[in-house]
Amino acid sequence: MISDIDKQRFEYIWHLYKTNKTDKDLPFEQHVPCDPHVWQFPESLVEYHNLVFEKGYTALAGKTVLDIGCGNAWYLGCLENIVKKYTGIDHVAKNITYARIMASIVDVDSTFIIDKAQNVKTMADTIMMLSVTHHIPDVINFFDKFDCENVILDSWEKLQGVDLLSVINCLESKGFDLYEKHEWYGGSTKEFGKRFILHLHRQHK
Repeated sequence: MISDIDKQRFEYIWHLYKTNKTDKDLPFEQHVPCDPHVWQFPESLVEYHNLVFEKGYTALAGKTVLDIGCGNAWYLGCLENIVKKYTGIDHVAKNITYARIMASIVDVDSTFIIDKAQNVKTMADTIMMLSVTHHIPDVINFFDKFDCENVILDSWEKLQGVDLLSVINCLESKGFDLYEKHEWYGGSTKEFGKRFILHLHRQHK
C-alpha cells in the first residue's frame, strides 16, 4: 500500500507544478498537507500504485529502470529502496524541472534527460511507459531498440491507429511473456477505449 509520505510527496509536487512554484519558493519540509476533509489522495491512484508498482515489484527490485515519458515523476517515491537506478526521460523541459525536484526529496539514484522518446539510447533492465505509448510514432518498431528484461505499460486499447493487441503481439514475438494485465478505470477515455496496466517479462538466454 502506498505510504502516507508518498501521498504527501505526490500532493507537494503537483502543488508546485500547478502553481509554477519551485522548491525554492516552498521547500518540502514547509509544505503543509491539505486537510483530509478538503483533499484526499485519490482512491483511483491507490489502485494505480498497486497495479503498477506492487504487481511490478519483481521487475523493479534491484533493477535499472528507464521511464519513458516520466512527466514530473510523481510516483518516484514508490521506487525508493527498491530500484537500483532510475532514468527518466521527457521531451517537456518543465516536466523534467519538477521531476528533479521530486528526486531531491526521495532516496533514489536518479538521472533525468530532456529529449524525445525516439532519441533514447539508454539501456535498462526494465522499461516503464506509463500513459505514453499512444504518443510515440511507430510504437511497434520502437521496441526494437531495447534489449530489456521487463516492460511495464499503462496503455489504452486504441493508440492513434495502433491497437494494444498489436503492441502485445509485437512484444510476444520478441520473446516477452504477458503475465499481468489489469483494466484500470481511473483514467479511462472513450477516445482510446479501455485502459490497461500490463507487465511483460523476457527470459534472456
